[in-house]
Amino acid sequence: MRTRRYRHLTSPNQNLDSFLDILTNTVGVLMFISLFITVVAVESSTIVTTPLVSNTDKKPRFFEIRNNKISYIDDEEIDRQIALLNRNLPECSVPEIPRDLDNYNYQFYLNRVQEYENCRRQTVQSFRQFKGQTENYQVTFYGADALIYEPLTPETGESYKTIAQTDSDYNEILEKFDPKTNYLAFLVRPDSFSAFRAARKQAWKAGYNVGWEPLKQETPIVFGSNGRTVGVQ
Repeated sequence: MRTRRYRHLTSPNQNLDSFLDILTNTVGVLMFISLFITVVAVESSTIVTTPLVSNTDKKPRFFEIRNNKISYIDDEEIDRQIALLNRNLPECSVPEIPRDLDNYNYQFYLNRVQEYENCRRQTVQSFRQFKGQTENYQVTFYGADALIYEPLTPETGESYKTIAQTDSDYNEILEKFDPKTNYLAFLVRPDSFSAFRAARKQAWKAGYNVGWEPLKQETPIVFGSNGRTVGVQ
């Protein structure tokens, strides 16, 4: 009787090092993602989000909130001071080119052009030297067509702990304006969100719409020739 021989198939030994490396890396990435999600979830309560902005026809009344103090930015007073400066400046009239350019008219025209240029230089210099002042700020021109507002002192402003008092400066300002035609726009420094929340709560109670914009501690307050926009939120 013939014995049947069975052929045994043998598989080559497999090297699992690469597979283990991939598995280890995948687990590491998943752990990192899990840690990141946990950190974000923990810190989400401290992140201040900016609400959506809505359009409005109301006029903004600006306040800076720094060092947990509230300061009114009286840009209307600065507009008044600039208008007064402008009224006291000479009127610079552009000379017309004479039709007959003989020697006399030509020289006369050159003299008028020189007078106009001198007038314009005087006007520009007067605006460069302008120093306006409100109750809280000193204001000068910043560049050709912007104004920079700088606090008069480091202690400028009213503490948010006293603004709820009936005779506080903040309350007097709110009573001076009409919430039907005005809204409050707050420029908020990173150290002063407690003051912002208190000022906003009081503004809402008085019937005002509120807008706000976060501002870095070192960023100056600059209003351009077209003003500054902080929408209602």
